[in-house]
Amino acid sequence: MKKVSLKDIADSLGVSKALVSLVLNGKGDERGINKNTQERVRVKAKELNYVPNQYARGLRVGRTDTIGVIVPDISNAFYGKLCKAIEQEAYRKGFNLIISNTYEDVQKEKKLITDLINRNIDGLILASSFDNKNELQGLKDNDVPLVLVDRVFEELDIDSVAVSNKEGAEKAVEFLYGLGVKNPVCFSISPVYISSISERIKGYLSAVKDVDKAKLFQIPHDRIQEGVNLALSELRGTDFDGIFCVNNSIAKAILKASSTQNDLFEHVKIVSFDDIEIFDLVNPKISSIAQPIDEIGTSAVSMLIDRMENKETHTIEKRILETTLIER
Repeated sequence: MKKVSLKDIADSLGVSKALVSLVLNGKGDERGINKNTQERVRVKAKELNYVPNQYARGLRVGRTDTIGVIVPDISNAFYGKLCKAIEQEAYRKGFNLIISNTYEDVQKEKKLITDLINRNIDGLILASSFDNKNELQGLKDNDVPLVLVDRVFEELDIDSVAVSNKEGAEKAVEFLYGLGVKNPVCFSISPVYISSISERIKGYLSAVKDVDKAKLFQIPHDRIQEGVNLALSELRGTDFDGIFCVNNSIAKAILKASSTQNDLFEHVKIVSFDDIEIFDLVNPKISSIAQPIDEIGTSAVSMLIDRMENKETHTIEKRILETTLIER
């Protein structure tokens, strides 16, 4: 089936292609086009099932009304909910999303950023896996509208939205002590250079009462269950009685392990960064440090749109939101 063009609409109405373009781009009133003529154009476009080419339109008017979003793994409940919050706010403000996953692969992230820019996105919201600031500095130098979420680079003058990760981790460890825990351990995840992860580790280390007895396990992000199982095997027979998980993926792996090692968790308290629905349903009980995901998403969209529309007057903002302890 032949795609309907602006020329097809113009020919069917006996008007110019330029007039049709102005009407469909919302500039009819601005150019003094008769209201009846504008209505005829819109009715005919609908009648012919005209679908605008947003990317071609972007080359003409300088925008595509499209925002790119890149996250490490949308299957992770935190990033899935974050993308939902971003999409809802972006749609409310007239923008569509293109969502991509990196799976912590920095080379893939580079390619995805290049691909999205080549598709004329208006701006980018990014939870980056980069281990240094150089790639992001390049985006800033090329004036790409960008907001970092969850993972930030303090040394870069780029808009960002994150939470108080260190304080949240301290809150989690203090909660464990409040339950009577004597020796809490930390299950972290790679890569540890990620700002949110490194800050949560710092929070754990600053909150433990006896640093000499602090124990930190680094779980590979691509072998989480295997890493958790090995760590639990190492802990068996020791006096540990509490676990702080730096994210929900580790907590879920612990739950799976508990189905076959239930005796190990009879006297162990668990708290996880990130809250997910299954924590209300499972045993052993898992308390959590909840992030304000909706606020992160809406803040990121608002900051990005302001950056896109007010390039000359926009002030860089690094927003830090508070976490909430959910006790179970």
